[in-house]
Formats: sequence, C-alpha cells, structure tokens
Amino acid sequence: MFSLSLLTASNKSDKSFSRHNNVDKKKAKKKSQASRNRTHEAIELVWLQKMFTTKVATALLIPVVILSVIFMLPNEDIFPIDKVLVSGDYKQINKSNINKKLHAYLGKGFFAIDIKSIQQSISLEPWIKTVSVKRIWPSELHVHLIEKTAVARWDKDHLLSQQAVIFEADSKQFSHLPLISGYSGRSRQLLHRYSEMQQEFSRHGIQISEMSEDSKGALSLLLNKKLKVNIGSENNEIKIQHLLAVYSQQIKPRVEKIKHIDFRYSNGFSIAWKEELTEQLDGAKKRSNKNV
Repeated sequence: MFSLSLLTASNKSDKSFSRHNNVDKKKAKKKSQASRNRTHEAIELVWLQKMFTTKVATALLIPVVILSVIFMLPNEDIFPIDKVLVSGDYKQINKSNINKKLHAYLGKGFFAIDIKSIQQSISLEPWIKTVSVKRIWPSELHVHLIEKTAVARWDKDHLLSQQAVIFEADSKQFSHLPLISGYSGRSRQLLHRYSEMQQEFSRHGIQISEMSEDSKGALSLLLNKKLKVNIGSENNEIKIQHLLAVYSQQIKPRVEKIKHIDFRYSNGFSIAWKEELTEQLDGAKKRSNKNV
C-alpha cells in the first residue's frame, strides 16, 4: 500500500511541471510572434523604401519629359503636315490664291504651325468672310471658309456685303445688284436705309436700282433703271410718301417721257420732261399759234 502523502506530493509535482511547461510554451509562442512581427516590419520597410524611391524617380522624370516635349514641339521636323483640307460653300473665292498660301505650310511641324498667322493671311482675300483653321492629328490641317454675300454695288471696283463691309471686286459682274454710294464711313447706315425704303417701294412694284447720298446728305434715287428722283436732304420721309402716293396714277403712265423728278421743294415737286417730248410740245404750240 502507498501513502496518501506521497500521492499528494506526486500530484503537486505533476501540476508544477505542467505549469512550467505551459509558461515555456507561452514564451516560445511570444518569441515566435515577435520574430514574425519583426519580419513583417522589415518587409513593410523595404516596400516603403521601394515605393518612395519610385515616387522620387517619377517626380524627377516628369519635369524632364515635359521640358523635352516643350523644346521639341516647335521643331519643324516633329510630325510634319502632309495634307491640307479646304472646305466651305463658296463660289467667288480665288481658290488658286488660297492653295498657294496653304501650300507653304506643308512639311511644317504639327505643333509648330501658327494657326492665327494662317487665319490672318487667308482673311486678306477680298471674298473671305470668316476662316477657321484646325489641326487634325497627326499630320493634317483643316481650313473652313465662309464667303461674303454681296448685296449691293458700291462703285465699279467694290461691292457691299450683308454686314455693310465694302470689299474689292469687279462690280461689272454684279450689274443685277443695286448701286449704293456715299461716304464709306456711312455704309452701314446707307444699307439699312436702302433696305427699309425698298420694302416700301416693293409694295408699289418699284425697284430702287440706285441710291446715292452726297456730302451734304442729299438723297437721290434711280427707280426701275429709268426714273431719276432727287429727294434732297430734308423731310425725306414725307417726300418719299408723297412720291409713292402719286406714282401709280400720275407718274407711272408717263415714266417713259420723264427725264427726272425733283422733290427739293418745300411744298411740291417738279418734273423735267425728255427733250423729245419738249420738242413735240414746242412744235404743237407753234402750229397752234399759226392757226390762230
């Protein structure tokens, strides 16, 4: 038989050994965990160093690339233009002059071309209203033209556009257009005045073929390419209304016999007859006198 005290001691000894063993395991586990943490920290540090190095290299490289591009872009040999496209609905623009001017830009660098310079050069052509120039990557130039619309003749060498711009042209080719003349600084006012008057005259079947204003502001008209009318510089609106009021019944039936009409009077107008009619009237008077 064994003693109870020995059994108790043995149990205590086993428990003590178990505790020591557990402590050792915990210490070993902590050491292992610490070792793993240090390894992980070392890996993170290396990664951060690499990332920092990459960012620094990138930050230094970007300005170098930008500066290189800036210095290279104006180079005439970088992406040379090999095609020029011209578009637009136009009839009077001198195509030959436009092509000559644009041909000079073939072979020039895509980024070296001065767009404003091209626009200014082409805008000097008389019939050009607007011009837009665009680059088309990587080697094309697109030029779009809008032509002026002539609405009147100004003199034998100039026309008047819809915007009242006087521009050089052979007006003989546009004899169907009305002739407007006066002080060049008043081209806009004169065109506006003509448009308003023509609306009124059209209701009576009258075409204003010519309208001119002299240095004193006196207005004169040529109606239906036949009848000359001096309006004067004062009370023009009243005089025009008076003319239109008597035109259909009093003037139109005799228009072939009238040389001109003068409204430069305060209370009426005068009619100058053609010489043929004057001679006929004089002959009739003489015959009448002889009979008497």
